[in-house]
Amino acid sequence: MTLLRLFRRNTNANPAAADPAPAEASPPRVDVSPEAGDATPASPAESTTRFERITAALDKSGKGLEIGPSHNPIMAKRDGYDVETVDHLDQQGLIDKYREHGIDLSRIEPVDYVWTGQPLPELIGQTGRYDWIIASHVIEHAPDVVGFLQQCLQLLKPNGVLSLVVPDRRYCFDYLRFPSTTGAMVQAHLEHRRRHSPGQLVDYVATVSNLQGRIAWNPDDGGPVAFSHSLEQAGSMLSGYLTHEEYVDMHGWVFTPSSFRLAMSDLNALGLIQMREVGHFGTHASEFYFSYSPGKDDRTVDRLALCKRILDEIINERLS
Repeated sequence: MTLLRLFRRNTNANPAAADPAPAEASPPRVDVSPEAGDATPASPAESTTRFERITAALDKSGKGLEIGPSHNPIMAKRDGYDVETVDHLDQQGLIDKYREHGIDLSRIEPVDYVWTGQPLPELIGQTGRYDWIIASHVIEHAPDVVGFLQQCLQLLKPNGVLSLVVPDRRYCFDYLRFPSTTGAMVQAHLEHRRRHSPGQLVDYVATVSNLQGRIAWNPDDGGPVAFSHSLEQAGSMLSGYLTHEEYVDMHGWVFTPSSFRLAMSDLNALGLIQMREVGHFGTHASEFYFSYSPGKDDRTVDRLALCKRILDEIINERLS
């Protein structure tokens, strides 16, 4: 498993794009009746396609940005969407990267902005530009989660929507890791991190796991889970990491649906971000879905209920 990737891509097939929906004055709520600990209770993921889950809260006729689409854009230019893209390579670079990987190279589209580490508003040169932003399997790679969210919010119009697709640690190679905490994200932000900490590297390499050779699986799968690397390999990686300052890609952050919701709510309450949840789909396959709009979220979240739910999510998904 390579660690040197700037964006991790979800390899699920991209469903056919739906017809653009008419513009709306404000982002639609997918859910409206909070339960204990919830801002918006999860909509049933089983009855929807992946495309529908990701785009449910978006004004699909508006101007959008997809961060890190790589070889599998969700709202593709070829399907008629008014979308710009950010990636770590240009189109030819992505084609060269995936040429030997059995990828349908025709799906790789022109890249509008090649990211080299600068803040996204600086790269794009404008704020308040987009009606929607999609970031699928990106936030867990950001060295500074708070900074990443702040930049996305700056890029959105006042009624814009940020759609996040997040891997569920219970059903991927993060299985043996514990959920990331709000405090750890605050610390990373205060340190202005541009790469993950040495401790995160050790946690990642030493606990990356697989289920019978697979790095992601479905909730109803079973079988023995095993480490993918040894502690000695983690130590070797650490030694090299301490001798340079380059970004090394990894899952720096680990989430379940409830731990993610708690972290976002806490960051809002602490005044580090200002965004309100406008949609949520529970886990399907190995990922879950949250959508946010800029602005203060005045709804009360039951933190104790969420903390208890996090424990339940971990305990009730044990593999052999």
